[in-house]
Amino acid sequence: MAEKPKEKQPPKTTKELLEVAAEGAKKVFSTDEYLEYLKFCSGFHQYSVRNQLLIYLQNPHASFVAGFNTWQTKFHRSVTKGEKGIRILAGGKREYERKVRQPDGTIKTEKKAKMFFRPAAVFDYSQTSGEPIKMLSNELTGEVPDYTAIYATLVQATDYHVTFNKELQAGQTNGLTRPLKKEIQLRPGMSQQQTIETLVHELAHSELHADPSQKIETSTKELEAESTAFIVCHHLGIDTSHYTFPYLASWSKDKDLSQLSKSLTRIQNTAEKFNQTLDQNLQKMKERPRTFEQVAERAKAHATEKNLAKKEQGLERKVQEKTR
Repeated sequence: MAEKPKEKQPPKTTKELLEVAAEGAKKVFSTDEYLEYLKFCSGFHQYSVRNQLLIYLQNPHASFVAGFNTWQTKFHRSVTKGEKGIRILAGGKREYERKVRQPDGTIKTEKKAKMFFRPAAVFDYSQTSGEPIKMLSNELTGEVPDYTAIYATLVQATDYHVTFNKELQAGQTNGLTRPLKKEIQLRPGMSQQQTIETLVHELAHSELHADPSQKIETSTKELEAESTAFIVCHHLGIDTSHYTFPYLASWSKDKDLSQLSKSLTRIQNTAEKFNQTLDQNLQKMKERPRTFEQVAERAKAHATEKNLAKKEQGLERKVQEKTR
């Protein structure tokens, strides 16, 4: 009877972890895994490149990791019995004192700090159970000043029908453009910033990629749409860099300079069109009464004018009746 092959043990020592990271780097950066790795890293930006690589190599499907105690104390979840930790390198500082002879011959004690690394274990969300948590993601989370006006302007500027589709799932897609049906679908529940960014992204698709006779690669389409969204959002004061840059990196690996140069003109022209439309419409809205108090004041003034007109008409009638 053949012996059962031994299960490969995860790296445990600092030396082993460094060896895994080195070999893994060669593998990832020389194969098609690179794109998947870039996407993966966008969700683990708080970790060093070395630890991102270690997590990816041991569990490429990891979504959010934390230490054993952190899961319990911070998230009120417990690591499932029997789960094996993902080994990373935890850094720290060790302080020590050193006696240094000064130029005048005296001895002075100086405090120094030395960096050190030691193996540590983290566990993915899927390896735990307990209270549900709102998963951290790379999505935009902030609000947008004049959000309603901006959203309305963008929707009114297109002949596509814009709707929210509950079937679009988080983590899969935030938006969808259907040129043949001339419709754009957005995922409900997104933040104001993410909604505007996604809407502009899909509007760029409707402007640039609606003609089916144009043979444009999907990677080029995504580069153009996301770059347009980045420029327009930047114009509106929305910083999308931590969302956009990983997205662009995942699509730009196989593009050469000539291809990107051709896209730049299309991107700039489309972004400028959106920016002009937004500027013109928002300026008009600024010239109108915007707050409830302003609207109420104008309504009150209008009512006063009407009342005065009625009183004047009443006085004229009384004068005419007296003169008869």
